[in-house]
Order: sequence, then structure tokens, then C-alpha cells
Amino acid sequence: MNLTGYILLCSFLLIMTAVPVWFAIRVKRHPEKDRSMRNVIAEHRGAEYEAGMQNFLMVNYLSTALAWLVAAVLQLLFGMEQVSSMLIPGCVLCLVLVIAKWRFTGEFSKAGAVTFAVGLMVTVVYLIVKK
Repeated sequence: MNLTGYILLCSFLLIMTAVPVWFAIRVKRHPEKDRSMRNVIAEHRGAEYEAGMQNFLMVNYLSTALAWLVAAVLQLLFGMEQVSSMLIPGCVLCLVLVIAKWRFTGEFSKAGAVTFAVGLMVTVVYLIVKK
């Protein structure tokens, strides 16, 4: 990859990490401006649930930014191909979100757990078959 490719990749990475970090800051400072948080507030499930969902959304946004960074590091520094460098952080991100939702709201996401299991299976099969 030439210098122009690295510059474009780094600028794309900067945008893809800056946007979720900005969302996390916005949901912390002004929860009424976030669409997901407005839906939570409209449910009228109590202040404790709203605070838990606010923390969950912050973890969601920040974990997404971190997954983009890890995918770029796997691809650039370790020379992994694009598919496997996205499958691994995507699978870990799903697990983090299931645990965070369970921790902050007390709800266990069955769909998230199934998605994690399928993602883990696809990642392992892809990495085995690719070798």
C-alpha cells in the first residue's frame, strides 16, 4: 500500500472512531438529544433504568470505536486480511454489548447472545478454512 492509501485509511479510521466517541459524549451530557435515549425516556420505566441505559449506550458507542481501532491494528500491524480483521472485533463487540446490557439494565439479550455464538462460530470456521 502506498502513502496515499495509508493517509486515506488513517483519515477513515479517524472519522470512524471520532463519531462514536462524539455520540458517547453527547449521550452523557445531553441524553435528550440521542434518538435511542429518547426512546428509553419515552418508555417511562424509571430513573434507574434510564441511568443504566445511558451507561449502556455510552459503552456501546465507545466499544464500537474501539472495535474499529482494533480492526485497523489487526490489518495494518499484523497483516491480517480484511475479513478476519473485522470478524474478530465484531464478535468481541457483540459479547461486550451483551455483558454491558446485562450489567447496566439487568436484561439479558438473547438475540445478542445468539449473534455472538453465530459470530464466534463463523470466525473460527473462517480462520480454520482460510489456513
